[in-house]
Amino acid sequence: MNLHLQLARDGVLKALKTTLLLAKIVIPVTLAVVALEQLGLMIPLARWFSPVVRFLGLPGETALALLLGFFVNNYASFGVIAVLPLSAREVTVLSAIILTSHSLTMEGPVLKYTGLSPLKSTLIRIAAALLFGFVINMIYGWLGG
Repeated sequence: MNLHLQLARDGVLKALKTTLLLAKIVIPVTLAVVALEQLGLMIPLARWFSPVVRFLGLPGETALALLLGFFVNNYASFGVIAVLPLSAREVTVLSAIILTSHSLTMEGPVLKYTGLSPLKSTLIRIAAALLFGFVINMIYGWLGG
């Protein structure tokens, strides 16, 4: 078989395996979030996280955007952000946190294939994201923003 055809075939097979792996994660997570929303449990979950977001200079409603960003994807969280009346400071802090630690349920198992523990990587990413958000909030405060 031609080397280029072999490489293309191998690439397509790897892409299909990755797609199946991600589908096994994305579909159940999406269904779980829809179920939580339909059962009215997303708002209580967001309230539970509100002390953390207040520590970051954010209003309690932003906890839902963080949860969606952490466990679903950036687009879901940015959809929430778009409808909230947030200042530039709040959007910046929130976006920095989400972009630092997003799609944890999908990326954790993928990182497992690199040899990194999904639990450790998730905890490190959340801690780094919250620290980053805190620092950005403090910088805004120092600059009078």
